[in-house]
Amino acid sequence: MPDEILSAEELESLLSTVEETGAGKRKREKRIAEYDFVRPNKLSGEQLRALQRMHEAIAQNLTMALSTYLRINLEVNIVSLGELTFEVFRNSLPNPTVINVLSLAPLPERALATMDMKLAFSLIDRMMGGPGKPLDKLRALTTIEQSLLDNVIRRFLDRVAEGWAELADFKAVVESREMDPQFVQVIPSSEMVLVSTFSIAAPGELEPGELCFCVPFISIDTVLQRLGNRFRFAAMKREPSEGQRRHLDRVVKHTTLPVRAELGTASVSVEQVMTMRAGDVIVLDQRVGEHATGLVGGKLRFLCSHGRSGRSVGVRVERVLPPGKTPHDKD
Repeated sequence: MPDEILSAEELESLLSTVEETGAGKRKREKRIAEYDFVRPNKLSGEQLRALQRMHEAIAQNLTMALSTYLRINLEVNIVSLGELTFEVFRNSLPNPTVINVLSLAPLPERALATMDMKLAFSLIDRMMGGPGKPLDKLRALTTIEQSLLDNVIRRFLDRVAEGWAELADFKAVVESREMDPQFVQVIPSSEMVLVSTFSIAAPGELEPGELCFCVPFISIDTVLQRLGNRFRFAAMKREPSEGQRRHLDRVVKHTTLPVRAELGTASVSVEQVMTMRAGDVIVLDQRVGEHATGLVGGKLRFLCSHGRSGRSVGVRVERVLPPGKTPHDKD
């Protein structure tokens, strides 16, 4: 039926009405953000960014330390930094894994440092003079192999402690070692932990792998409040220690400054300078009896009278001027 066919103008008007109605509905929709009340987020965006920068510096220092020790060009990077429950972290570890249970004195809680088994055997092979080739079949570490690996773990923990020193000063010490993650019960399963994962890679046959540092939030919860811009600005405003004050006083007291006394000044033309001869007299703008000016480090600081001191010519300080004052200013 011809009367029921819509014209182009009517069709365009209908489509615009539908679009406006849909847009209005979308505007009225509310965004719902998910929140886990059982495992709430411990870190704000600012704190997470500050921790990321801190662990990037740890990775750089660890690159230099391990490259020097192993005599190979290693590259260490921070690949992940996150918060999760200890149960989730423990279940993510394969069996076997090199697990070091740590004490972080004076922090009360225990922490963990873990390493892939393939990476562990690859590093051991490198330390024994080999190219860094891992074993085809994984097994438990022998006492000698564990002793060799402890040298790498110790350098890793030293760099971590150095990186955390500005926030929490602790010393990481290995208390015990495990291979099966399910035997590690030093942290409650539901406890939130901060896990930083570092990747280690090198050219050649060295097997790439990961090192992890796991610390419970209950140990670092108070120091995390100091992260971010406000902490960095506050650190810049710290008062110097007593030893620093004594050092500054000693440096300042032994610093030398040039002292100059000006008896007067005068202005002459270039022609007068060119025709100047021995015996000519230049009239100064200083009146007889007026004090000469004394400059310290190029700045006016005192008024003086000139004379002799023994066989030397000298000046006597008549008036000390505060910084920024001129001889004509009144005290």
